[in-house]
Amino acid sequence: MPLSKEDNDLLTRVENGAPMGEMIRQHYWLPAVPSVKLEADGAPVRVRLLGTNLVAFRATNGEVGVLDEQCSHRKASLALARNEDNGLRCIYHGWKFNVKGEVVEAPNHTGNQEQFCNHVRVNRYITVDRGGIVWVWLGKGETPPPFPDLPFMDLPQQQRSVTSVEIPTNWVQGVEASMDSSHVSFLHESTTQLTAGPGNERQNMNKARAPKLDFEDRPYGYRYAALRPLPDGNVYARVNNFVMPWYGIICPPDANGPTTVFFSTPVDDTHHRAWFVHYNPQRPLGMTIMSASPDVWNFPPLPPGEAKDNWGQNRDIMKRGHFSGFPQHLGTEDFAMFISQGPVYDRSDEQLCSADGAVIRVRQLLIKAAREFAEGKAPTLAHHPDLNYRQIRSVGGVLPADADWHQLVD
Repeated sequence: MPLSKEDNDLLTRVENGAPMGEMIRQHYWLPAVPSVKLEADGAPVRVRLLGTNLVAFRATNGEVGVLDEQCSHRKASLALARNEDNGLRCIYHGWKFNVKGEVVEAPNHTGNQEQFCNHVRVNRYITVDRGGIVWVWLGKGETPPPFPDLPFMDLPQQQRSVTSVEIPTNWVQGVEASMDSSHVSFLHESTTQLTAGPGNERQNMNKARAPKLDFEDRPYGYRYAALRPLPDGNVYARVNNFVMPWYGIICPPDANGPTTVFFSTPVDDTHHRAWFVHYNPQRPLGMTIMSASPDVWNFPPLPPGEAKDNWGQNRDIMKRGHFSGFPQHLGTEDFAMFISQGPVYDRSDEQLCSADGAVIRVRQLLIKAAREFAEGKAPTLAHHPDLNYRQIRSVGGVLPADADWHQLVD
């Protein structure tokens, strides 16, 4: 069933006090920047989350901080600040901020410096540097929500890669795609052939394009099996997980292969940042398309063109057999679809089918959480007593037609 305009706004809007944005701000950690992007005493990095302009930096001692971009004094940008002696110093008047957001020096003020600094109003954000990402909690209070302790968080650096890129569309468009199993058989058909290699289980997605979906609610969201009947009478099962509010944990191409976590975090109402975490809990990743990224802050690449030229779609390569005409990367194919939907996709005039069950559930869980928050309640799945991120597993495998897919994960 299509969403009403009111529910679509509730689902997508995150700025200016919108319930969804305030719920996320208070009850979830947000990824701010890849850890490697921050150098001790290096340049601050501008970050925008939920319509709020911020800067992230790594201090002299290696600690990380996230601050409001505008200086508390005269609102100059701290992206221009000097990063020195364990703090950011605004170059306009010399005010200095530590990683906690506290003003520690105001050298142009006469009188008691310590007393004055203690009375300057600042927003203080809690940060954590784990899993190759600097995370920030933008909420109010002293006690942050449970940290998303996903399986890649404490792996050695050589067993994971982290990249991200900003997309000029609303965040939910990206989240929905991470749980949309049937699009892989079409949009990513050629990419799967190129990257999975012959004999890889992922090739089975191109043999059966209409998967049957089976769902199971979990304390973090849900998991589901996309079941594809194969010509030999067996079934290819892919068990993936949706973790609130935006994580899609996708099964590896084979038992010893790397898992991917896709997540799309809201920059503002009309932009999001797509994150790709590629990890292998068994062994080092080695050289992959993701680990070889030349710019972890701008990868995968956006479509190479504009709307007037179909976002750079290459019809020549399509004539030669490439399905989508976007050979740059799997992510580029997705981004082209998001952008073609418009900055904020109108879900009030869509016509869904049996393959869209996982997308519908994503919407339902997010809308429920926003409504709970608007009613003054803590969202159920943000503080579920059985929440355990470490237990989440996404797997795939070929099973006899009468087998239960749960044997892959339980």
